[in-house]
Amino acid sequence: MLWVNIKLALASLKSAKLRSFLTMVAVIIGVAAFTIITTTVEGLRASFAEQINSYGGNLIAVNSGKIFDRDESGDITDINFAAGLTPTLTEQDFLDVVDTEGIVVAAPMSPVSGIVRRGETETGSLIIATNQNWAEALNQKVKDGVFLRDEDGDKKTVVVGADVSSDLFGGGGLGSTLTIGGQSFVVVGVLSKSESSGLGLGPDLNNAVFISLESGKELSGGSLLISEIDAQTADPENIQSIVGTIEQKLLENHSGEQNFAVATQEELTKVFNGFIDILKLASQAISYIMLFVGGIVILLIMLITVGERTREIGIRKSIGATSSNIMTQFLTESVVITLIGSLIGLAVAYLVGLLVAAQTGITPVYSAITLVLIVVIGTIIGGLAGLYPAYQAAKKDPVEALRHS
Repeated sequence: MLWVNIKLALASLKSAKLRSFLTMVAVIIGVAAFTIITTTVEGLRASFAEQINSYGGNLIAVNSGKIFDRDESGDITDINFAAGLTPTLTEQDFLDVVDTEGIVVAAPMSPVSGIVRRGETETGSLIIATNQNWAEALNQKVKDGVFLRDEDGDKKTVVVGADVSSDLFGGGGLGSTLTIGGQSFVVVGVLSKSESSGLGLGPDLNNAVFISLESGKELSGGSLLISEIDAQTADPENIQSIVGTIEQKLLENHSGEQNFAVATQEELTKVFNGFIDILKLASQAISYIMLFVGGIVILLIMLITVGERTREIGIRKSIGATSSNIMTQFLTESVVITLIGSLIGLAVAYLVGLLVAAQTGITPVYSAITLVLIVVIGTIIGGLAGLYPAYQAAKKDPVEALRHS
């Protein structure tokens, strides 16, 4: 009997193609939106995990600005990333981090204003002043040449990111010359492609050039403010104690004003995951509303369909169809519409996901359980939306229905 109802439902949809499609559109949009949001947010989570893990296992990040508070138990609260836009760290802060017991390597990052040129070609590359330990501190690999060396002294040397190397030198560049702020720099290193870029959570290391702190000072008029200090510890069991020590040292440097933030790699991941969970819930709430609206559309169109097929209902009842048969038929049609619409919505979401991946580098994460759940939710909404129209069809009097023209 079920298969008969499905065949009748498909025949009904085929006989009114435009109306069936318009009914499906609401479901397609709702399911596609829900799928795109869910899979993209999970892709963002996976990309961040990949990014943070690429820095090595025992990273301590010291950032400018009070971008978060801690509660009494030491957990991070009240996040405000905008507070870190202005550099507040100093060279003394960096030296104190280096001298902290348990720190094995540390590197500052200081943004420098200027334009990077090769001949007449300008780039929008970031200029970052740092020391020779930066690549080791952030677990980044040098593809060609070396990273900045202290023994180079006041030599004007530069290391370029993978995208800079590709755009300006076709993937090479070692030994070539760049002009930064009107001064010539020799390329001594080319970085490997970094996974630590593309999320807007920090500098795009692939589109950056790196110069020494001395060169940075010269380009900046003699002084530098540091936006971030990254350090690695060989003592992960005592990492929170090391964080506490660094915070106390920097508080003394800043006269008790905590215009900086110190966090471990694990804490950064926890904070980001909490942010992602909130974003996911808020986005899915919007998607549920869209699915609900789609259900309302199905309800209204099915009511119109019942009105148009009143005579058909009368004929079926006159030859023996029960009210239960009629109700099951229209309910099946509603479920079939939403099921087909849900599957098309998944296909649309997949195509949009390919576009998102190509444009942002964030690959949506698809889970079989999630996809099945989305189809089930869409189908249930369609079924619920079809209950009332099916009931209206089932209770029609066959004699009155036959008189309907």
